Amino acid sequence: MLKKLLNDNLLVEVDSKEQQTSSGLFIPETSSDKNILTGIVAFAGNGKTNDKGEVKPMQVKAQDRIMFEKSYGAQEIKVDGKEYLKISEADVIAILE
Repeated sequence: MLKKLLNDNLLVEVDSKEQQTSSGLFIPETSSDKNILTGIVAFAGNGKTNDKGEVKPMQVKAQDRIMFEKSYGAQEIKVDGKEYLKISEADVIAILE
């Protein structure tokens, strides 16, 4: 069970990129998507600590719908049976409505 996420880490429920044809076949995500994804923030840390020990608050919070870039540092994590993508707040491009 997740108690608290630290620093500027986010756990995101990624929107599915798979498309289904009329006959029921699934077409997987392609490489042409350039690693730009959308999803909903499930958990958010409290912010990044600078050299002076001050915490810079997060601009993104839980339940925000975001557009983000899947970087090399992104990791797939399973918490309580659900799959999330762990990213940094720096990977977020925009907060969507």
